[in-house]
Amino acid sequence: MPFGRWLLGSPLYALTLGRGSPKSFFAVAPDPWPGDAVVGLRLMVGELMAHGQVGPVAAGSDDPPWRREGTSALWLDSLNGFAWLRDLRDCGDPSAAALAVRLIDDWSECEWRWSPVTWKREVLAARMVNWIRHYDWLATAADPGFPARFVFAIARQRAHLKRVMRAGLIGHEAVLAMKAMIFADIAFLRDGKRFENSLEHQLSRLARFVKRYVAHDGLVAERAPHLQVAVLRHLLDVRAALTSAERRPPAELVAAIDRMAPMVRFFRHGDGGLALFNGSWEGERTLMDLVLARSGSSEPAPAMALQSGFQRLAAGTSLVIVDAGSPPGRGMDGSAHAGTLSFEMSAAHERLVVNCGVYPGAATEWKRFMRFTAAHSTAVVDDTNSTEITDHGSLEYRAGNVLVDRAEDQGSQWLDMSHDGYRSLYGIIHRRRLWLSADGGDLRGEDMFTGPDGRMVTVPDRRFIIRFHLHPTVKATLAQSGQAVLMRLPSGRGWRLRASGAGVGLAESIYLGEDGRHRRTEQIVLVGQIPAEGAAVKWALTRMEG
Repeated sequence: MPFGRWLLGSPLYALTLGRGSPKSFFAVAPDPWPGDAVVGLRLMVGELMAHGQVGPVAAGSDDPPWRREGTSALWLDSLNGFAWLRDLRDCGDPSAAALAVRLIDDWSECEWRWSPVTWKREVLAARMVNWIRHYDWLATAADPGFPARFVFAIARQRAHLKRVMRAGLIGHEAVLAMKAMIFADIAFLRDGKRFENSLEHQLSRLARFVKRYVAHDGLVAERAPHLQVAVLRHLLDVRAALTSAERRPPAELVAAIDRMAPMVRFFRHGDGGLALFNGSWEGERTLMDLVLARSGSSEPAPAMALQSGFQRLAAGTSLVIVDAGSPPGRGMDGSAHAGTLSFEMSAAHERLVVNCGVYPGAATEWKRFMRFTAAHSTAVVDDTNSTEITDHGSLEYRAGNVLVDRAEDQGSQWLDMSHDGYRSLYGIIHRRRLWLSADGGDLRGEDMFTGPDGRMVTVPDRRFIIRFHLHPTVKATLAQSGQAVLMRLPSGRGWRLRASGAGVGLAESIYLGEDGRHRRTEQIVLVGQIPAEGAAVKWALTRMEG
């Protein structure tokens, strides 16, 4: 074991966390988010259901669940994060609060020393917030000694979080950590000037951070729709906590909320779920509705996020969302995908063309595969990712220099885009043009593979595949002697894809856009070779009347 980990897990380090523990506690604004009564009732009989896995949970057992071997890391994160407190709270059982108190006491007794599982930074921060926000409910079933034990446990965790934050946090994890510190400082405000000073410091730090982290167009730096929702929710929680303490939130935080809410709407399809870019899945529709309602913003979805590189075409009942930007920069790319110029399309409340997506509990190898360019509805050259995904999970040789031109005329909309992700390997520029008709019934595209600045391709005869991954509810058949594909949606509506300049086929695909589910589906593939003079493929997705 490395010396640093040994020291953190030592009794000596544990003793340092309890110094100067506060004596008073201020109940912060209660948790407003709805729980899952089914999960809560399972907990009442000693089982936690999370990320598709069910495991036994009992206070005072000979086999404490908090670090149980052979259990998935995500299940342990859920258990130790204590978000399930709201499930117990909303399950309707009058003894649920007493069980929650016993489990918190059990955690405090079993996990008083640091471990990489139970004291992981993001898990620790989530646990602190969930404990603090449920204090009023917990107190209804607590014994007289519980408040002192509770305050001591929170203070120790706060002390450790404050130390590890010095190492530097980035992205959404930084927002969660600062949120936890702000909640703890508000809870301990009555105990002395040090928490007042710490609160002012954390608020200033959060204000500076969100000003950089949330782009002017409102998108978080990871460019991921699911993180857009998560971070907006964190900021709403901070705003509510400050309001409960009669404090005015920083102007930068309020401005970030106002910018972020329309971008959540930007990424929602007609079925209310999220588009599947950069590690996202469809998400919880009801939760997103609540987040948007509590944001206070009624601003509609914009047509584009120009700084972050996304475009949205909407006409009639059709919606097309396009990734027209470079992947996230270093440090924000841990779960980013190589899906430049990919698009998704829905018709009314039904999804038609999708990316493969990935839900949180998916196996590690699936998460890696779903990051590949081939898992997106875009073009792949020579089975190579348009942005390299390293063995460490970060990105190299990004598809940079992404150019976008947009135009509209009498309700019709055009996009003209390109990226140079294949330039260094093959001397190829991928250019994609999209046109959506004013009634939304006709989406036409052209994918071109050319040399830079109109020159010849330096490594010719590379194979290309243009993929259209279909939602699992779409039924597809080849037609017109293999020159077209007919698609039938659950409503009975039909669409047809025709193409020229490439062979048309159907292949197997997989959809991981729903939490906990692997669903078989199909993809349309347009296949061809790129000669030295380049290649062009034209295609059309047309709604079929009757």
